[in-house]
Amino acid sequence: MKGCRVDDFPFTEHSLGLTADGVLRRGSCLFDQQQQLAGSGRELVASEMSTKAAAGRAEEAGSMERQTSSPILNEAQRAALDAALATKQRLPGAAGVAGATDGEGSPRAGRGAYQEHVKTKSELEHDRHRSRMGKGSGKTKKGGAGGKFTWGSPLLDDDRVTASVDRNDPNYSSDDDQHAVAYHSQKSVQIKIYKQAVIALIDEYFNSSSVAEAASSLLDLEQPEFGHFFVKKAVTMAMDRHDREREMVSVLLSSLYSDIISAEQLQKGFINIIDSVEDLKLDVPSAVDIAATFTARAVTDDILPPAFIAKLSEVEGSPEAEVKAACSKLLGARHSAERMLRCWNGAKVTLEELRASMEALLREYVASGDLAEAGRCLRELSVPFYHHQLVKSALHMAMEEEKAKPVLDLLAKLAESGEISATQMIKGFQRVAVQLEDTALDNPQAEAHFEEIVKAATAAGWLDADFKRLKGTPASEPALPAGRNHVHSVQSFKASAVNLIKEYFSSSDAAEVARSLAELDEPGLHHIFVKQAVSLAMDRTDRERELTSLLLVELSPAVIETDQLRLGFTRLLASVEDLSFDVKDAASLLSHFVGRAIVDEILPPSCLTAMLPALRNDSLGVSVVQTSGKLLGARHAAERLQNCWHGGARSIAELRASMEALLREYITNGDIAEAARCLSELSVPLYHHELVKRALVMCFELEAKAPMLLALLESMAASGQVNQTQMRKGFERVKQSLEDLQLDYPHARETFASQEEKAKKAGWLSGVDT
Repeated sequence: MKGCRVDDFPFTEHSLGLTADGVLRRGSCLFDQQQQLAGSGRELVASEMSTKAAAGRAEEAGSMERQTSSPILNEAQRAALDAALATKQRLPGAAGVAGATDGEGSPRAGRGAYQEHVKTKSELEHDRHRSRMGKGSGKTKKGGAGGKFTWGSPLLDDDRVTASVDRNDPNYSSDDDQHAVAYHSQKSVQIKIYKQAVIALIDEYFNSSSVAEAASSLLDLEQPEFGHFFVKKAVTMAMDRHDREREMVSVLLSSLYSDIISAEQLQKGFINIIDSVEDLKLDVPSAVDIAATFTARAVTDDILPPAFIAKLSEVEGSPEAEVKAACSKLLGARHSAERMLRCWNGAKVTLEELRASMEALLREYVASGDLAEAGRCLRELSVPFYHHQLVKSALHMAMEEEKAKPVLDLLAKLAESGEISATQMIKGFQRVAVQLEDTALDNPQAEAHFEEIVKAATAAGWLDADFKRLKGTPASEPALPAGRNHVHSVQSFKASAVNLIKEYFSSSDAAEVARSLAELDEPGLHHIFVKQAVSLAMDRTDRERELTSLLLVELSPAVIETDQLRLGFTRLLASVEDLSFDVKDAASLLSHFVGRAIVDEILPPSCLTAMLPALRNDSLGVSVVQTSGKLLGARHAAERLQNCWHGGARSIAELRASMEALLREYITNGDIAEAARCLSELSVPLYHHELVKRALVMCFELEAKAPMLLALLESMAASGQVNQTQMRKGFERVKQSLEDLQLDYPHARETFASQEEKAKKAGWLSGVDT
C-alpha cells in the first residue's frame, strides 16, 4: 500500500467517477463479488441512497465492529460518498480534480527556482527529433527508420544523441550539436545559481549560528545532487576566516550529514576540496593544514569513514599525499579524538565565556581609553549577532557616573562605524529597560541615569529616536487581559504542540502527551495539534507515522474530541497542496492517515462525505478523499490499513529479529545493496551497533560465511551508513561478552581478534577499547 499515489486511482467508470453520460455507477473493482447494476444509473443511486441511508446512520451510531475481510464502507456509505464526489466533479472549477497531481500545477513539480524554464535532456532530444510539420512523437521506429512525419536514420540510435557529429562530414550541420550544448549550458546555469544561493546561506549562518535555519534553507534549494558544492563552499569560505567560523562549519556538516547531505555527496565534496588545495594556497597559505584538519575532524565526527583517508593518493608531491600525511598525523596522535573535537581552539565559545570577554573588553577600554583597540577586540570575537550583550554591559557600567562618558563615547564610535548595528543597539537598550526595576535595587539612580543616556544617545543620532522604553510590555501598548490575546494563544499553542510531538517521537510516551495537552487547557485548539502531528510525521519515517496513528487512538476521544479530530484532518486536506511542496507523497500519505483513522474507529466512515464541502472543487484534497474511499472499499481493508506503516513503531525485540532476518537473507543471496536498503528502511541509526554485533557473532556460528559478513560491514562503513561510533560500539559489545560466547563457540576469542585486526588494517574500524 505504501507508495501508491493519488493519480494511480483516476476517475473511471469502474471506480468512483462518472460515465460519459453522467450516470454514477459503483465499480466492481473494489469488491470480489460482481454485482450487476439494474436499471438506469441515476435511478439505482437514488434508490440506494433513499432505502439505505437509515441503515447507514444506524450502523454509524451503533457498534463499528465488522468482519475485517469485508470492505470498511458499506453500500449506503459508499453511495453517499460517490454522490458527493460526483457533485464536486460537476461543479465549476472541478476539471482539475482528477488530474490535480499532474501537469503544470502539480504540487510534485517542486518549488525550486532551478526547475523553472529549464528543459531536461529528454525534452531537448525531443525538440531535436520533431518533424518540420510538428507531427509525430519525434522518436524513430524500432528498426531505426523514421516514424510517420519523421525522418529517421538507420545508422544512429537514440542512445547516441549526445555524441558529436563529425565536423568533416559534408552533411554536417551545426544544429546537430545544439541540443547537447543547450543541455550542458542549462545545467551550468543551475549550478551557478545554486552556488550563489549557497554563498548567501553560509554568510547568513555565520551571522546567525542557526543550524536549523541553514538546514531549512538548504532543503528549500531542492538540489540534493549538488550537495558536494555546498560542502566545498562551506569549508573554503571558513578557511579564510576565524576559528569560530571553522568550528561552525564542522558542526553544520555534522548536523546535516545523512538527513540532508548524503554520505556520497559529503565524500565528493571533501575530494573536491583536496583536489583544489593548490589553488586555495594562493589565498590561504595554510590551506593544506586546514583542509587536513577539516578532514580529520569529519572522521572524528563519524561523517567520513577512516577508509576515506586510506584511499587518498600517495603520489609524492601531490595535494592528496600532503593532506593524507597531515590527517594521518592528526589522527595517529594520542587522545586524537579529544584533540580533534577542540581542533579550532575551542571556538565553540559558551555564552558565559562571551559575556566574560565583553566585560574584560570594557574594563580594559575604561582603563586605557583606546577606542581602536576596543574595536579590534570586538571584531576578533566574531559574534555580530551578540553585540547587544556589549551594549547592555556598557550601559550598566555607564550608570555609574564616573564611567559614563568614556563608555558612551565607545558606543557612539562603534555605532558610527557600523560595528554595532542599529538593531543590536536597540536590543541592548531594551534589555536594560526591561530589567530597570531589578537594577534599581542595587543602584537607586539607575532609572534616572538611563533616561539621561537615552536622551543623549537619541540626540547624538546613534540610537533610533523611536526607541521605546520597555518594562515587560511597551508603555504605549497596554497588555491585553489574560486569555484575551487569542493570536498569541494560538501561536504559543502551536509551538507547544510541535515540541510535544517531537518529544513524543523520541520517547513514545503517549501518556505524557495526554498529560501535557490537558495542562495546556486549550481543547478548542486541539485540531492544531492533530494537524501538526500528521504534518510532522509525513516528513519522517514509517516509525513516526505509526507512532502518530497510535497516539491519535490513545488521545481520542478522552483528550481530543471527535469534532476536533475531524477538523484537524479537514485542515490537512485543505492544505495538502502546500504540504506537497515539502513532502512529495503528501497526498498518498494523507489518504492512508485518513483511512487508518477510520479503521481505528476514531473517525466515522461518514466523515469522508462530511469533509468534502469544506474543500475547493479543484483541490488535491478531493482526490485524497477519493483515494481514501478506494482504500476503505477494498477487501481486507482493515488489515491493510492497520499495517500501512509496516509496523513502524517496533520494539527492541522486533528490531533485533529484523536485523537477524536481514543478515540471514544476505547470507542467502549475497546482495549488499538489498541489505543496505533493508537497514535503511528500519530507520534506527542509533541502533546499528546491534547489526554489527549480530554480524560478528554470526561469523563465529558460520565460519565459512565470515568473509561475506565482514564485506557487508566494510561496505556499510565505507558508505557511511554505519558510522564509526556504531561500528566501534558493536565490536566493543562483542569483546565484552567473549567469555559467554566461548561457551558456545570455543574459538570465538581468536576469531574475533582476527576480525578486529582485518577491520583496522582495511581502515573501516578505529579506536576499539582494549
